[in-house]
Amino acid sequence: MKKEVIILGDIEMGAGTLTDDFISDTTLSRLIISLVKKKHPVDLILNGDTFDFLKCPYITKQGKKTYPRHISQDISLGKLGLIFQAHQRVFDALHEFAAATKNRLFFTIGNHDHDLFYKGIQHEIRKRLKSRGNVYFGLQYKEHGIYAEHGQQYDAINRINPQNYAFIHKGRKHLNLPWVSFAVISGFTGLKEEHPFLERIRPIPLLFSVHQEAKKKLSAHSLRYFLKSVFYYPFRYFMDPTYSFPRSLFHEFYRRLRNMHWDIDGVVNVFKKKKKKLIQKHKIFVFGHIHKKYLEEKGGTVIIHPDTWRDEYILDERTKKLIPKLKHYVQILVKDNGELQWSLQPVSIQRSSWNFADVAQNERAFIRLAAKEEEFIPVKM
Repeated sequence: MKKEVIILGDIEMGAGTLTDDFISDTTLSRLIISLVKKKHPVDLILNGDTFDFLKCPYITKQGKKTYPRHISQDISLGKLGLIFQAHQRVFDALHEFAAATKNRLFFTIGNHDHDLFYKGIQHEIRKRLKSRGNVYFGLQYKEHGIYAEHGQQYDAINRINPQNYAFIHKGRKHLNLPWVSFAVISGFTGLKEEHPFLERIRPIPLLFSVHQEAKKKLSAHSLRYFLKSVFYYPFRYFMDPTYSFPRSLFHEFYRRLRNMHWDIDGVVNVFKKKKKKLIQKHKIFVFGHIHKKYLEEKGGTVIIHPDTWRDEYILDERTKKLIPKLKHYVQILVKDNGELQWSLQPVSIQRSSWNFADVAQNERAFIRLAAKEEEFIPVKM
């Protein structure tokens, strides 16, 4: 065998606070260490949203927790330091993986870790992992007939501009995030801290049907932010690019607001329309972004969404039980003759199912209970 390629994404490591939904450090670390023991070369692709910089707080010099809109490289580095502290076991495992020069580690950039565009962030991660020149950053992985990218480029409200990833404001460089990311930073993090467990539950329409209070709060907050973004912020903060509202998104956001549709649209159909020539050049395509498992095999082409590594649950419509999701990763064996052998591998974690009503009554208690079941120590809440 020539090589093994492992792809997983949407880990979303944060600061270990209420806005951090990744608690599977033990399981992920074991998977990475198992790859270290392979005798053949391994390419490990962390396919976007490896880090949740978007909902990760920044601690000021005065010790105050903030969620700043203007994100300089120094602020991103401060957030990265918190992520290092909260998820040290994962970084230790990645360090062991990268210590073998036969292995390569790839970070593709997603909408939650836009900060990876900063060269200082890339340098700090390589330094932490003691890279021997085998840690890479970019928007895609495309080798051996395999194509992997996060998928936000096929989602209208989360698309990023890699040629213009930052802007200059008042003499300093700041990240040029999608408008919806600025919306998350500017207030939705507050709702997340108030209801830290609800965002982990799928499907969202069913969640809202059984939790009208959360639906009303999100609806009111979304409408208020939308109206301010159109009629107030662009005039009040005329010279500030973070407050400009892209007219191209007006219809899209209005549609979502009217239908209370806050889940991510599928990216596969958009990809097929936009990348017809690319599809002819590769055999296996792996995406993230949508937190669903998806598999399509047709005409010698395979398209896979392996789902998220966040702590997420499926709400059973009949029993109102919250059933923990399995974790998955894509395993591709590259044979000496170039043949590709792929599989979608499940990773089972021993977890409890809970009654939705109990969780809704005390979300923080169940956040702590979930962390305890996975041996994760959250930051004091």
